Amino acid sequence: MAESIPVILNPAARSTKAARRLAAIEALQPSPRVYLTSRPGDAQLLAEGLVKEGHPLIVAAGGDGTMNEVLQGLCLANAAKAPGAEQARLGVLPMGTMNVFSLELELPGNDLVSCWERIASGHTREVDLWRANEHFFIQLAGVGVDAEIIRQTTWEAKKRLGPLSYVLSALRVMRGKSPMLTVEVPGEAPRVGSLVLVGNGHHYGGPFRLFDRADSHDGLLDVLVFHQVGPWELAQLVRRLTTSGYSPSEDFEYLQAREFTVRSSEPTSKGTRVPMELDGELRGETPVHFRPADRRLTVAV
Repeated sequence: MAESIPVILNPAARSTKAARRLAAIEALQPSPRVYLTSRPGDAQLLAEGLVKEGHPLIVAAGGDGTMNEVLQGLCLANAAKAPGAEQARLGVLPMGTMNVFSLELELPGNDLVSCWERIASGHTREVDLWRANEHFFIQLAGVGVDAEIIRQTTWEAKKRLGPLSYVLSALRVMRGKSPMLTVEVPGEAPRVGSLVLVGNGHHYGGPFRLFDRADSHDGLLDVLVFHQVGPWELAQLVRRLTTSGYSPSEDFEYLQAREFTVRSSEPTSKGTRVPMELDGELRGETPVHFRPADRRLTVAV
């Protein structure tokens, strides 16, 4: 009998909705073995332990936060393996909240059964794996305003207001002083801006294709550097997310790089360190050194 595939699920709350999610996963065939998280950091510890036990595939069930936590644990355990040892694979089962990486993989997120069949089929794909300081990411990153919005949006606000909570946080952040960031690419002149968005794939923030040239197999990150973040720049970003593309503008730069560093070069209202987010989760502050990981990541598709 084949070994059950481990699924790490963040139930979000001990609610009827959470119970339905758990029941839906347990009813899948082939039957998975579900591991529930109870606090931040649990998914990383569970994933690391399961890889060390020898499981070849670990599935993250939930949104971007759960996926990124599982990714950290899986990659740390893979890195500790002997040279030539089989690397554990990542599976993504999107449930409830937004999971941008599942969109990039073109998984049928609105059909749990079909999505599970794809994951359990044995078909895989390799994607570029990246590091920002000591953390791993596979889809997107941001330094500056977008990370500050995430930092100022509490779990209680998200539960009470849903997506509106991010809008309210954005309004608060926009009233404050924007950070001054320097993007340093080896061999090139520094770029200066107040928001840096990074993509390993096309999608950012949902079903929006923000990074036109992105390719998760080319060994390059796509980088948008916004020189200032005000109403005009945000309008440009919204236009890109909802219509056909950027119009020519001096307000931002689009570049591709294999390795670069983002530093905060001017104090903000909260000091000189500016927050960073990876795959939608806060993962530290500036300075941030972006670089390729030692190996690519295999994902179930």
